[in-house]
Amino acid sequence: MSVNITLTQPAYDRLRKLKEPGESFSQMVLRELPERLATCGELEDYFAKHGVPKANPELEQAMLSGRGRRSRRGKL
Repeated sequence: MSVNITLTQPAYDRLRKLKEPGESFSQMVLRELPERLATCGELEDYFAKHGVPKANPELEQAMLSGRGRRSRRGKL
């Protein structure tokens, strides 16, 4: 079964960049937008099957470099 959807040109361009060679748009959407996990049990099952993703070193460094600084939340 197939379903037609309408996208704006910017949305289509963004999806096209994510698509791998030889991959259909349906395969790309299923890869990029997995099912939402509703319970902790589903989360455990998912990570047991797929493994825990590797940390992004740039984000990890940004987080670690920000530790120890005071929050500016109340000073705006």
